[in-house]
Amino acid sequence: MTTIWKTVLEPTDIQDVDIPEGAEILCAREQYGRPCIWFRCDPNAPLKPRRIGIAGTGTPAPEKDRYLGTCSLMEGTLILHVFEETA
Repeated sequence: MTTIWKTVLEPTDIQDVDIPEGAEILCAREQYGRPCIWFRCDPNAPLKPRRIGIAGTGTPAPEKDRYLGTCSLMEGTLILHVFEETA
């Protein structure tokens, strides 16, 4: 059986996030002022790192990575676009 989990991201350009192997990342958005991703996973699967990138509006963005969603932080003054590295 799968469940939906969430992890909080750091507002940095690139980070590795350990999530269960085979997890399907569903979306990225903010919650309580922090960028997060939600994913469907087998909670008993071993953890595997996934590389997540964050680009602010007007900054260079990855061209081939999978777009996950956009986070509006600091009352809309900071907009971050979240991607998963696919290469």
